[in-house]
Amino acid sequence: MTSESAELDGWIDAFGHHYLLRVQYEDTDLGGIVYHANYLKFAERARSACLRLCGIFQENLITADGGHAFVVRRAEIDFAKPAGLGAVLCVTSRVVKSSRLTVKMEQTIKNQETGHILAGVVVDIVYVRIDGVGQASPVRMPASLLDKLLAGQG
Repeated sequence: MTSESAELDGWIDAFGHHYLLRVQYEDTDLGGIVYHANYLKFAERARSACLRLCGIFQENLITADGGHAFVVRRAEIDFAKPAGLGAVLCVTSRVVKSSRLTVKMEQTIKNQETGHILAGVVVDIVYVRIDGVGQASPVRMPASLLDKLLAGQG
C-alpha cells in the first residue's frame, strides 16, 4: 500500500479507525442538509477504508478462489444532528464483536470541526462466498483474515 492510499484511507489509533470526508453538494438535499441515506454511504466508505488499512483488499477477495465478500446483514442507525454542505466529517469505526462468520462494528459520524456526534451506526457484517450471479452464502472466514482485521483495531 502506498503512503498516498494510506493517507486517503484515514488512520488507526487506540480508539479505532478514523476516516475524514467533506460533505459535497451531491450529498445534500435542496436545503443543503445531508440526505439521511448518505450517512450509510459514509459509513460504508469508512469500513472499506478500514479494511484496506488492515491489509484486507475487497477487490482481491471478490476475484480470488471463486470470490468472497463482506456483506451487511443488518444495519441500525441513530440520527442525532444534521450535517450541512461543506462540513468535514469524521467516521470512527471499531469492531465490538467478531467471529469467523460475522463482525459487528460500531461507527460514529462526527462533525470534525465542532465535535458534535451526528449519527451512530451499528452493522453486522457477514463473510460470504459468491456462488454465482447474485448468489452468496455465508462461510467461515480464514483465521488469518480475522486476525488482520482485529490487529488493525488499534
